[in-house]
Amino acid sequence: MNELSALGLSPRQEEEWRDFFASGRVFAVPLDRRRVRARLRAAMVVMVIAVFVLLLAAVTFVAVLVLHIGGPVTVLLLALLMLAAAIMALRFGLLRRRLRIGRGSGDDYLVVSAEGMRIAGHVDVPWTAVIGGVGFDDRGAGVPLLRGPAAAIERSAGRVQAEFVFGVRGVRALRDGAPHDLRALFEVIEHHGGIRLPLDTMVDPESVLASLAAICIAGRRAGVDVEVTADRSTIYTRTVALLGPEKTPPADGRG
Repeated sequence: MNELSALGLSPRQEEEWRDFFASGRVFAVPLDRRRVRARLRAAMVVMVIAVFVLLLAAVTFVAVLVLHIGGPVTVLLLALLMLAAAIMALRFGLLRRRLRIGRGSGDDYLVVSAEGMRIAGHVDVPWTAVIGGVGFDDRGAGVPLLRGPAAAIERSAGRVQAEFVFGVRGVRALRDGAPHDLRALFEVIEHHGGIRLPLDTMVDPESVLASLAAICIAGRRAGVDVEVTADRSTIYTRTVALLGPEKTPPADGRG
């Protein structure tokens, strides 16, 4: 399996993409503002419901303790309800934070050329600054029957199913120079990290695979180790490696 196996491109299509960038042309995909707004609203609704349930459960919990209504089972159930509501509010708050990328983006969400990328209209990333990358598209992955309703709510509120993760040199400077709403693009630990570029939540569905292909082919033409895969273990392993400290080979060439 090659670096584009998860995209299902034929050898001819891959060659057409390479010719596209070799000719100096630029791939650009617009931001789907309607999609972003809809998901921001959905995330806000779920957050408000979760916070309301949390407050109601907390008031009831205090009343049970003070008035000695109910027994240990009631107290335990209320505590579990508060915990679940708090986790839900936090989770959907984080989803909404990532969706704010769309609010700060320019009209072109992603521009890819032989020289590098412009992300969200403001963040310029030359290929020389990219350590490597891994992309995936989980939109067609199966969901257990019992998780179906919850998964549908998460998707409507901005859970990312297609993304490209990059390790980037000088990522802290990039993040500090980006507009505030775009800070959620960056994963920075000390002076290393990278960019997590959500796709399916920001562009129309027909543009997701083309975006993954454009990034992968343009990056590999520039000598960057990027790939698109459906293997979850590879995605996890590479993501951890890309966002961690850049490894420098020893002087004698031995690992």
